[in-house]
Amino acid sequence: MNANSRSDLGLPDPPPGKTGWPWFPEIGPAGRDVPTPCGGWPRISVVVTSFDQAPFLEEALRSLLLQGYPDLETIVVDGGSRDGSFEILERYGDSLSYWQSASDGGQSSAINLGFARATGDLVTFFSSDDAYLPGALADAARRFRDAGNAGEPGAVVGAFQFMDALSQPASETIPPRLLRSPIDLALADPASWRLHQVAAFYGRHALDAVGRRVVEELRYTMDRELLYRVCRRFPIALSNQAYARFRKHASSKSIAEVLPFSAEMATLHLTSGVRAGEPANVMRTRRRWSRHWRARGHLKAAAVRGGAAACGHLLRALRFQPRLLWQRSYAVRWLEAFGVAGRLRARWRRRARRDSPGAEPAAPQVPFGPPGGRR
Repeated sequence: MNANSRSDLGLPDPPPGKTGWPWFPEIGPAGRDVPTPCGGWPRISVVVTSFDQAPFLEEALRSLLLQGYPDLETIVVDGGSRDGSFEILERYGDSLSYWQSASDGGQSSAINLGFARATGDLVTFFSSDDAYLPGALADAARRFRDAGNAGEPGAVVGAFQFMDALSQPASETIPPRLLRSPIDLALADPASWRLHQVAAFYGRHALDAVGRRVVEELRYTMDRELLYRVCRRFPIALSNQAYARFRKHASSKSIAEVLPFSAEMATLHLTSGVRAGEPANVMRTRRRWSRHWRARGHLKAAAVRGGAAACGHLLRALRFQPRLLWQRSYAVRWLEAFGVAGRLRARWRRRARRDSPGAEPAAPQVPFGPPGGRR
């Protein structure tokens, strides 16, 4: 039974002291607050994957269940957590379409287990340390149904925000970006597009066409690999509405395992969508973006580690991308490795105040590599 189609969601009370979204609703059921899209509300299936994320799990579930969406299928696949997650799932069990807590083969395996049960017209997966924002599902459904003569898109992707471990916003809203679609993202400049899994919903017809599964051998880039498959064959609908918040915390894979992630991304660009007999210029493009991701991993590792270790990573980044040597941001990273960047910025501000009495000019913004990122 889809518990969320009831007028009374019947969720457990939030923990004491919690206020605001998603502990209390900010919108009513989507079907009553906004016009029904052409063709009616599509069923949306969300597969929530989790393992030992009890501090965040309840927040993620409420952010989904309090959407008030009229046809929601919520599938939770927990990897046998022993941190209190099981008790949370028991309390919310009546509002979930399906849930299990048992040992599995990791996040990719959990996604595929959920995908096999999903019956929605729109299907996605969602990490239990992230959170949806109000109205996300209704907006995605409208854009999916109201695509007009272009037909149903292969995916709908909205904007997103970063948040910290305490659920406080850590960025402005970041809109999606894509020059055109269909497109082979394995060959596209990473700076030319930004589509984040946390704000993505896939059409079931597209998943069935490209294979409704993620590659279980991939630990970090299974979402990117699936996105690349869909974008290669289908148009993508974009929305500037913020759909979700992606949590940055010390134990998330994108923070704790930056080098293995970048290495897997580099391999993905060499292998995704490869066809026999590809022209030499295509293979050069693949190698170029593969080297970009290896360099980017070392730049991020340098920013995290500092000191002598940072210097080693900066040198390795230069090996993959020699043109970094002529970029100001690369020089700034060396200053940060030696601990002098902060002092130089403070000196610049003092000089600016002395030269312009009464003014408080901001220090120049220095880019630290192209946009993008994921868990």
